[in-house]
Amino acid sequence: MNDSNRIKHEPAGFDRASRRFLPLAAAIALSAAALAGCSGGGAVDATATAQASTATEPETTTAAALPNPMREVTDVLAFDTLGVHMVAPAKGENVRFFIINDEVADMEFQLDGVSYTWRASNTAADFAGIFERFREGSDITVAYDAPDASSEAVIRTTESGGRLSQWKWGKTNYTLHTASEVDDSAITDITKQLMELSLHEN
Repeated sequence: MNDSNRIKHEPAGFDRASRRFLPLAAAIALSAAALAGCSGGGAVDATATAQASTATEPETTTAAALPNPMREVTDVLAFDTLGVHMVAPAKGENVRFFIINDEVADMEFQLDGVSYTWRASNTAADFAGIFERFREGSDITVAYDAPDASSEAVIRTTESGGRLSQWKWGKTNYTLHTASEVDDSAITDITKQLMELSLHEN
């Protein structure tokens, strides 16, 4: 077939010069389609990221809104709302007062360089906060007798050497804990002192 016959079947205005630009036009069209696809994908990714970020916001807000079960108070007078009365030892230093879960009175202090935590509650059953085993056969019993009342405290030793004293006056349970390895005489003396103070306030 010669050129004259081929030209008769081509559209009006179409010549050999136009045919030379067809590959270039096709390449430009493909490039534009590819760019449009990339742009669209980026928009989808950005939307998905925004949605994922929004979905996690309620969890963060909820976690931040959780109340602290231990709140610091000004002095022992705040313990009156719990029906618990405590007095800080006269030689106690760096004394601080807390209320835990609205039912446990907590007093923290130092005496002779040793840190102690003294707690009391009328309702909580186990509030000493000790999470280790005790040494067997190391318990000490301390009796305190007053004209109108008497009680006994049991002093136990943890496996790490800390001490825990427990006693009761009326309906109020008391605990005294130190993580330090104090001797029997020191823990007995401070236990008796706090037993007397708590008795006189009941």
